[in-house]
Amino acid sequence: MRLSKNNLLVIGIIPIFVGLIIFYNFIAAINILRPLGMTTAIVYYQLLGISTALFLGAVIYWGILVYYIYMIQENEVFIQDNFTELAGSGTAHLQSAKKLISQLLQDIKSTELRPHQ
Repeated sequence: MRLSKNNLLVIGIIPIFVGLIIFYNFIAAINILRPLGMTTAIVYYQLLGISTALFLGAVIYWGILVYYIYMIQENEVFIQDNFTELAGSGTAHLQSAKKLISQLLQDIKSTELRPHQ
C-alpha cells in the first residue's frame, strides 16, 4: 500500500501530539506530587530532564522513521520506472549470448563432421 504525502504527514504529526499530551500529563502528575514532600520532590529535576529527553528522542526517532518510509516509497517508484529499461537490456544480453552459444555449437559440430586429415 502506497501512502500519500498527506497520510505521511498525519502519521508523522498525530503521534507527536499524543506524546505531547502524555508529556503534559506526566509533568502535571509530578507537579501534584512534589509539594507533598515525597520521593518525587527529591528527584523532581531528574524526572523533568528524563521526561524531556525521552519526549524529544521519541519525536526525533518518529520523524526519522516516517522520513525513511517516504524515501523507501520514492525509491520503489524509481526502481519500478527503470525496471523495464533494465529488463530490456538484460534480455538483449541473453539473446546475444544465445546467438553466440548456438554459433559455437555449430562450429563444434562442423569441425567434428570433417574427416580427420
